[in-house]
Amino acid sequence: MNRLAVLILSVAFSLPVMASDESHEEPVQHMEVADVTTLEDAKRIFVETTAQIRSKEKLDLAELQQIHIITYTLEQSVAYFVENTEGERHELAEEIAEVVEEIHISSENGRKDETKEHLKEYFDMADRFAAGF
Repeated sequence: MNRLAVLILSVAFSLPVMASDESHEEPVQHMEVADVTTLEDAKRIFVETTAQIRSKEKLDLAELQQIHIITYTLEQSVAYFVENTEGERHELAEEIAEVVEEIHISSENGRKDETKEHLKEYFDMADRFAAGF
């Protein structure tokens, strides 16, 4: 009985820490995606994945999980731009990478409102970035 009580208390005290933004969550690597190695692929993937994410309007748990999966490929495209651009485009690519990571984490954890806010920020930056294609 004592073990059960300890287990229940351990879970009860750890849940608030796990749920808080202060826990500095790291994404879980659920799948591996091939690196993007050409500018043409990076552009195509960026445009396609952005359109796929933009089509998600309900942001229910199913759509959040779809967004989560899509971000794996989007991250590879953005990583290509971070490594292969300079100046203002490089800075914008780095900012996009940070926001995509936030979208990845918030969608992975089913946080609709947080994901929605990150998506607004992402779409603004993505539109500016894609205008340079």
